[in-house]
Amino acid sequence: MTHPPGTAGRRRIRAGRAVAVAVAAGVLAVLPAAARAIVGGERATGEHPFVTAVAALRDNGEPAFRCGGSLIHEQWVLTAAHCVADGGTTLDPALLSVRVGSRDRTAGGAVAGVSEVHVHPGHAPPESRHADLALLRLDRAVDREPVELADTPARPGDRVRALGWGLLSRSDPAPPAALHQLDTEVIPDAACRTGGPHDLTEGDLCVSPDPADGTCYGDSGAPVLRHADGRRQLTAVVSRDLAPRGTSEECGVHHGVHVSVPHHARWIAGVLHAG
Repeated sequence: MTHPPGTAGRRRIRAGRAVAVAVAAGVLAVLPAAARAIVGGERATGEHPFVTAVAALRDNGEPAFRCGGSLIHEQWVLTAAHCVADGGTTLDPALLSVRVGSRDRTAGGAVAGVSEVHVHPGHAPPESRHADLALLRLDRAVDREPVELADTPARPGDRVRALGWGLLSRSDPAPPAALHQLDTEVIPDAACRTGGPHDLTEGDLCVSPDPADGTCYGDSGAPVLRHADGRRQLTAVVSRDLAPRGTSEECGVHHGVHVSVPHHARWIAGVLHAG
């Protein structure tokens, strides 16, 4: 069952495992457990007109940060499925909103509501974390430049950059308002096949050879970028790490597993063209 935003205090979303996270000063409705903020990175620099903060309404009617995302069309945002769905239940689009194109998730950019939520049909938690993707149709077009989608999958050895507003440390009470970035590397699939519940599935990337770097709570759905032919391209979406179920280890200890955008290009194109 999906847990829509509720009263202040603790919230949880079951994304392969249930994790309750304290909410400070009403900042978060939910901190998705699957992706563990940018740890070992730095404040983002430059312009990112496509970067998106996804929020959900709480019972008091205020939007609270939930996940990252990427504007891939003037009226569509790509994020992680577990950010907007729990098991077979999808959040009501009316609860969701986005802020596009600001490095500050609390101000600036273009704000829009969500009219439709499309979860990848191959996503079937808790049995599998495969195809952890969702597309959000905005209730209006936004005047921001979408990110280019990579047309070939990233390979081991490729350098990539993750962007997000996730926790900088598991002990932090709330995620930063400022966008952060982490430069890291795609590594061989075998490193992310450990026999655990969050293992690599078809169409995923294994990322980060350095266990001191990684993503954390709140980074789910955020963009993973690669430079190709002099252009910045969206190569993956932040999904999860390989922490064993039920553990309370610090973020950045385990390798990250992120969903390859080129692998799911047909589904993405099909949803956009149908809309």
